[in-house]
Amino acid sequence: MDEHAARDAVLARAIETADERRETWSDADRMWASRTAAARVGEGAADDAFVGARAALVIERILTRHPGLRPVARHARPRRWLAPLGAAGAFVIGVAGVDIGPAHRINLLAPPVLALLAWNVGVYVALLVAAARRATQARDDPRTRTSGAASAAPGPLRRAVAAWFRDIGALPKKAVPSPLAAAVARFVADWPALVAPLWEQRAARLMHLCAAVLAAGAIAGLYLRGIALEYRAGWQSTFLDATDVARLLHVVLAPGSWLTGIAVPGAAHLQTIGAASAGENAAPWIHLYAATLLLAVIVPRLVLTGFAWAAERRQQARFPLALAEPYFHRLLHAWREGTARVAAVAYSYAMAKPNVEALARLMTRAFESAVDVQWLPQAAYGDDDVPTLPPPPLAAVVIVFNVNATPERENHGAFAGALRAALAGRAPLTAIVDTSDFDVRFGATSRADERRHAWEQVLGDAGVAPLFVRLADPDVATAAATLTTRFSATPA
Repeated sequence: MDEHAARDAVLARAIETADERRETWSDADRMWASRTAAARVGEGAADDAFVGARAALVIERILTRHPGLRPVARHARPRRWLAPLGAAGAFVIGVAGVDIGPAHRINLLAPPVLALLAWNVGVYVALLVAAARRATQARDDPRTRTSGAASAAPGPLRRAVAAWFRDIGALPKKAVPSPLAAAVARFVADWPALVAPLWEQRAARLMHLCAAVLAAGAIAGLYLRGIALEYRAGWQSTFLDATDVARLLHVVLAPGSWLTGIAVPGAAHLQTIGAASAGENAAPWIHLYAATLLLAVIVPRLVLTGFAWAAERRQQARFPLALAEPYFHRLLHAWREGTARVAAVAYSYAMAKPNVEALARLMTRAFESAVDVQWLPQAAYGDDDVPTLPPPPLAAVVIVFNVNATPERENHGAFAGALRAALAGRAPLTAIVDTSDFDVRFGATSRADERRHAWEQVLGDAGVAPLFVRLADPDVATAAATLTTRFSATPA
């Protein structure tokens, strides 16, 4: 998926995970979003296409109900003015920053130009070291591979520039329900961490471009001062003599000499244009410095700009959102599998209709999809024969016990153990112990605790973990969260 679809998916995840009690986004809304997205993308669509389409539907419907969320939900427009503005500023700085010295004299040891070259060489070394480190990490652990061929570990300047590209939207100016406020807080924490590599690529592209333009401005400044105003070239130094200057200039201006064919003079010639002389015509030296800046700064920086741009485009078009995490895994599993089929059997317990409906709500919440609960014939007390199960696939099998009954290993435990053995791991099995009547009679008392402990021992010995739920008035969010964890840990 692309950057915008990933942003929608992260915001939709924040909304759906923050609203655990379904105050603003109900189970029906979630199933509608999944069903509509599935119809739009078709059966053969890729996982990221379904996730992106569903997220767009979630946000679209949420905004019709809560328009105060719009500042966060909308995508920021690309800051296209940053590149031309930064380039213009870099060019002006380059033109103004060339040191020409006094009396219309160009200093061959011009500190800004040498500093510009040294700075760029330092950047290249840092990039090579970072690339070598990434290559070593990728060899040791392929999961550490990154797509930014031209990027180094972000320093303070890179992070500062990357901050200009931040796209997390403005906080809601209008009041929104508390679940949505919590969703915004989570989104503002999650999205920057995920998109930071893309922001850093954009920052790298801008910085490489500005570095190239800065060097171009320096070249322009040299020609303006040295040709248009007829400056003369010389050198002066407190610590260096002509021999030292010759060695330094032969190294620094080697690229320019190679490109232009102009030889860098030796120490004898440089001695004649020292501080005590009037210097010489600056044109050859300007050509050497301009060609050196072109080869050592402008060309490499433009190449790095291209690499950063290509890496940015790749990350923008194929945003690396981890769809294997539990939230997306549940959505994709529900989409691929369709309606979750659940087999349920009550043991020596005639369940009231509201309790049956509550169990269906729990399963719907646990699987985040439509659920078909097929009730098997009620098992009689003392019956350890396993009922005939529906044909696979089954998303889960549920046994419902009544906490009012005294749990017995030879009866309740034996039935649970026999059903567990019959399933043989083909579907997750859970036991729900309905506490509706018992809670009304005894509440949170020591007797209730003793009864729960007894059920835990009996069913635990049979290898089945009980979940105590007041089906007459269940805490759907808490119970469903426990079921989701159990079903995820024991895949069908």
